[in-house]
Amino acid sequence: MRKFLTLIFSFVLISLFISPAANSASIVVITEPTHRLSDGVFFDDQLSFELTPAGQLGRLVYLPSPGVKSWQVDPATISEIVAMSSGYGVIDGGVASGQIIAQQWLAQFSKMSSTAKVSFITYGNPSSYWANEVSKDQLTYINALSEINLETALGKAVVGAASINSIQQSLSKPAVNQFKYAQRQIDLLATVAGQKEVDPEQLRLMQLLNPNIDNKTLNMLIKDFDQSITKMRSKLKIKSKKFTVTSENEELPITIVNDFSSDVKLKLSSRALNSKVEVAPIEEITVAAKSKQQLLLPLKVLAPGESQLLAQLTNLENKPVGYPVYINLKLAVISAVATWITSGAAILLFIAALVQSVRRVRRRK
Repeated sequence: MRKFLTLIFSFVLISLFISPAANSASIVVITEPTHRLSDGVFFDDQLSFELTPAGQLGRLVYLPSPGVKSWQVDPATISEIVAMSSGYGVIDGGVASGQIIAQQWLAQFSKMSSTAKVSFITYGNPSSYWANEVSKDQLTYINALSEINLETALGKAVVGAASINSIQQSLSKPAVNQFKYAQRQIDLLATVAGQKEVDPEQLRLMQLLNPNIDNKTLNMLIKDFDQSITKMRSKLKIKSKKFTVTSENEELPITIVNDFSSDVKLKLSSRALNSKVEVAPIEEITVAAKSKQQLLLPLKVLAPGESQLLAQLTNLENKPVGYPVYINLKLAVISAVATWITSGAAILLFIAALVQSVRRVRRRK
């Protein structure tokens, strides 16, 4: 009986301590720094090598490994592999040799992960430190996007986010400022065009915070990203014009352009740069998707000459979106105030001349 109890006790110990270790899943992490520019064009063909059986990503799926695997996958990496599998070009004109390699890798990964747990990594596998510094308020939404992107690419459900990237790379102050500026523009434009319109730039920002990007490549990618942010910001704009104003009260035809794929609600703020004109802001306007709209800006002329208006689109909370523009004005009109001043001056001159004439007559007498 004592031997039997000892055997049972030993079995329990083995079940508690040995079996979990023996059956624990080995974790395989699929992530690779970006090899594309903001517009999706590949800037090199290195990814095609990484997907071969000899490459870093290839070894993870082609070399057999015992036990159940748990996969932690970067949606950005899968997105680039899917893009490569559909046919691609390299910006430097090099031979793009990775289409079939990418297709084979995706098929092998699908086979290896079909019965295993797959969890997503935050899009682009950014440094958690810099992601919190730059985009803290957006991280929950970014992770939701990451999950949707990965599920769409793999055609299967994935579980919650994997562990975060704890590496803190050294970023220059200009780079950090550029990232924070980009996040501000993304946040502002999302208030008028909607979050989905700015999602590509938001996800791209996360890719650039990956600590495995070397400094030379990162500098090139930041310049490219800056151009992309400028292009996005320019989707809402005021067409600058020169106007000749010929009446005291005028309505200037101002054209607003919306190149987003959704309707936007805006305000137009404007101010004169000198005291020759008065102008009032225009309250809420709606500009349809992919369209132009002309509105009339009331203007009152106080004095002739030249003036300028500084015009700026804002969201409904009066925060600026897009770029400000200068509108040049040639004021070829004498306003009522100017007429009154001129007439008053003429009367004073007439009175002075009359007084002088009277004095001369008296002297003669």
